[in-house]
Amino acid sequence: MSLTYLGHSAFKFDLPGARLYIDPYIQEPMDWKRLEKGDVVLFSHGHFDHGVLMAPHIFQSWHCQFIGPKRLIQWMTRKYRRTIPPDCLIALDHGESVTLGTVVITAVPAHHPVSRLGKTFHTIFARSSAPGAPVNGYHFQGYYHAGDTIYTPAIAQALAGVKIHTACLPIGGKYKIATPQEALRIAEEVGARRIVPMHWQPLVEQVPFRYQPSHLVKLASGTGSPVQVCPLAIGEVLEISDRELLDESPVAG
Repeated sequence: MSLTYLGHSAFKFDLPGARLYIDPYIQEPMDWKRLEKGDVVLFSHGHFDHGVLMAPHIFQSWHCQFIGPKRLIQWMTRKYRRTIPPDCLIALDHGESVTLGTVVITAVPAHHPVSRLGKTFHTIFARSSAPGAPVNGYHFQGYYHAGDTIYTPAIAQALAGVKIHTACLPIGGKYKIATPQEALRIAEEVGARRIVPMHWQPLVEQVPFRYQPSHLVKLASGTGSPVQVCPLAIGEVLEISDRELLDESPVAG
């Protein structure tokens, strides 16, 4: 089992019997056309930097299924009615789960309180009206991808008793994105073994973020946190060993 970092908040997850992608906003040096075909693509929400505008192109190539919050799936059903069949669009709201083959995917709460100005910025910049709320995090096979979020106790409450070996967490600290302190707190509260930091690279010159993985590494080291920080370069793969999957600790709650 492995994950591959594709930049920003985009990841590929190779699981037993399935290949999942989350938030496929793919930019150079990655080329989505060179990626292996995905079985399922998960969207945390509809902001342009999470890949929803790529959906019709991805479907044409992969003929995959898409999962997202109900409001976003309703928007995609209307927007892409001529390119994506409705039965390939799966709505999943907080606390709900869907089983695809042997993989159980659960939607986890996130808190991304974008202001009216932020919504206008996203609409103008992306020329898209795709809904940016609600935001889903996702849990499956011991992975947790937070989507866009700041700290909220609802995350740990939703994941209480769930085993998490790897948490993909935003650390940028601007535009209602978690800071390294918030990301580390989330990881510790859910009992994650490691953090893969995301949502810290500048999207364009006008959209910088405040923090980088080095800040998270320094924070975890300085506080003696048991959570391992694993910054990944774009295209880098993180393998999860069978031995780790069999280990029963730690778990959230």
